[in-house]
Amino acid sequence: MNTLRNQTAFGYPANLAPLSAAEIEAYARRIRAEALASLIVAGWNALKGAVARYKAHLAERRAIEELNSLDDQMLRDIGLSRSQIPAAAAGLIERPAVKPVNENTADAKITRLVPREAA
Repeated sequence: MNTLRNQTAFGYPANLAPLSAAEIEAYARRIRAEALASLIVAGWNALKGAVARYKAHLAERRAIEELNSLDDQMLRDIGLSRSQIPAAAAGLIERPAVKPVNENTADAKITRLVPREAA
């Protein structure tokens, strides 16, 4: 953090009078550099988030196009109707992966039509 003599609990110098102009300038440059660095990091993180959302959107659009290219019989085979395509591409529709062997099987696995990472 900032190292400047006579700092208060808030990080500001308690008394600027005994400091030389060079010390004040160095302190100001250090604070400006920290503020600029945090601004750059925040901007970079926002940009990475926007790129990730855009990639997810493209993957969802590709899944919708692929599912729309199937005929109704193929959609029925995978347990979908045309009206469910957007929800399936978004990863909102879940279905059991396999039917339980008997009624007492409690841990039927759930399979997503589109993996959560791609949605």
